[in-house]
Amino acid sequence: MIDIYFKEKFPFAYNYFSTLLELVKKGEKQFPQAIIFEGADTKNQYLFALELARILNCQNNNEKNCNCINCKWIKTFSHPAINNVSQIHFKGEGDESKTVISVKQAKKIEQLLSLSSDYHRFFIFFSSDEKKYEDGELVNFKNLGYDEINFSIKPLNYSTFHPTTPNALLKSIEEPPQRTTFVFLAKSKEDILQTIVSRCLTFKLNSKKENLSYKEIYPIISDYPNIDYYKALDISDNLQKHLKENPDTEIVLNQFMEFLKDLIKQNIFNNELCQKIKQDIIFINNAIKQSKANMIDKIVLDTLMLKIARGY
Repeated sequence: MIDIYFKEKFPFAYNYFSTLLELVKKGEKQFPQAIIFEGADTKNQYLFALELARILNCQNNNEKNCNCINCKWIKTFSHPAINNVSQIHFKGEGDESKTVISVKQAKKIEQLLSLSSDYHRFFIFFSSDEKKYEDGELVNFKNLGYDEINFSIKPLNYSTFHPTTPNALLKSIEEPPQRTTFVFLAKSKEDILQTIVSRCLTFKLNSKKENLSYKEIYPIISDYPNIDYYKALDISDNLQKHLKENPDTEIVLNQFMEFLKDLIKQNIFNNELCQKIKQDIIFINNAIKQSKANMIDKIVLDTLMLKIARGY
């Protein structure tokens, strides 16, 4: 039922929601009214949310290439009941806010829910701004049949919302009409106010452990430990390009760490090199913490590689 693409990306969530959707279709279960997807891969979280919305609204057999009107609308980001909610989406008349999800947006949701609907409504919350993508950046979207997009998909954090917006949303989240689901995309539920978290089911959308293999990034980092200032910035740039196709900074940093751990095993009697590697592993752990705190990838990777080059 759910596209097999997500079985590789999010194996637990794939199995859980595949079973749940079958029960929902039979009328034996209700779909959750509020969900948090947490993890580093926000673009695929978003695609997974759209896939769930598509299946719940599909008029035919739920297959990937279904041509029913609902599936077509969703694939072209034009379905009347599937709503992106961000700093640039779902803005009503007179709402000129561009840096936060506003109270006016919360009120617009409340008004919309007062109207009846034949669809299963989705409100997908994430951080966003206008973005022009380069060739190859939207391979996953195109493979799943989606149109071109012109907005970024980034995780929520405290600064995404106007301070009073979460409270304005609570009534809609707590008492929505049937067949309504709110989805919040974040790196961690800690980045969302507790008042919202307490009303949601949280799912960690983690990729398979095999992603810790550093085979894919080895050509980028293979010059280690012979890295000077200029080479450090080149490596950072190449890792950023890699992240456009594999958008999970924490996994890439953990892959780098696995490479260093293997290098220690291969050079166990080289005391000087082992000491450097241990220090660089500390730098990578700090970079992972910065990534979890939603720091920009360029800053995280530039800082890491310059520390590795300098040794401090």
